[in-house]
Amino acid sequence: MIIYFICQGIYTKYILKTLNKKVTLSKATFYSIVEFFFSGITPSSTGGQPIQIYYMKKDNIPLRKSYITLILNTVFFKLILLILGGIVLLFNNTYLINTNTIYKVFFILGILVDVIMISLGLLLVFKKELTKKLYNKIMSIYNKLTRKKKEIDINHVMKKYEEEIDYIKTHKKNVLIAFLITFIQRMSMFSIIYVVYRALGYNSYDYITLVSLQISVQVAMEAVPFPGGVGVSEGMLHNLFVTLFSIKLADVGMLLTRTFTFYIPLIGSGLIILIDFIKNRIKKHLTNN
Repeated sequence: MIIYFICQGIYTKYILKTLNKKVTLSKATFYSIVEFFFSGITPSSTGGQPIQIYYMKKDNIPLRKSYITLILNTVFFKLILLILGGIVLLFNNTYLINTNTIYKVFFILGILVDVIMISLGLLLVFKKELTKKLYNKIMSIYNKLTRKKKEIDINHVMKKYEEEIDYIKTHKKNVLIAFLITFIQRMSMFSIIYVVYRALGYNSYDYITLVSLQISVQVAMEAVPFPGGVGVSEGMLHNLFVTLFSIKLADVGMLLTRTFTFYIPLIGSGLIILIDFIKNRIKKHLTNN
């Protein structure tokens, strides 16, 4: 999970650098921690990126740059999951076929949700009118959070935004590298199931099989509006783990996998955000005095 957060930090730093905005790796990694925490506590992971934009705006990163960075990240995230889910469905579907019907339905719905999200993400990047509406909405939320009224020349902003998009289009190699960084990030989380499996003393199933199971669960979670896919993730993991572990250890395997992929990172990221908040309050208080 540390690799997961650092990879997203590297991605954010790299794309912002491509857009001629420099940030430190520690700051970029902090943005990934913010995204994970607020995605984990909001339905359908909807809270992560708006709060991430808020923190980036506080650090004087132009909205158009943070917007492009995060939308591309969403498209990459969903595209990678869609590709891997498709591979599992076509070539390694034995355990998926044998699972409960409800989880099969969730898997198919998850595929559809990812297709819709990728399409929407691309539209938001390349369709000017949609971007303008979303930009106005984001600025409205930002002004409410900061209690400021900041007037923006939207036409000037959109002109700059289009320049950034054109710049991204001409740097296909950079986009590909960012995609590969995101792929490594995704695989780092998917690999935790294999570590748990081996740690419990089992070695009958290989890495590909176990990662395929985790991908199946992740795709199914996409269809569930609950924060962090709570309930569906645990149920589907347990259902699949009965075939991998002894029945006695299926619960243990499920709990350990979810603990390391979700609950510990959620608590840890929340503490880091709280410490940062307290540190900034103290700094602000000392400055005012």
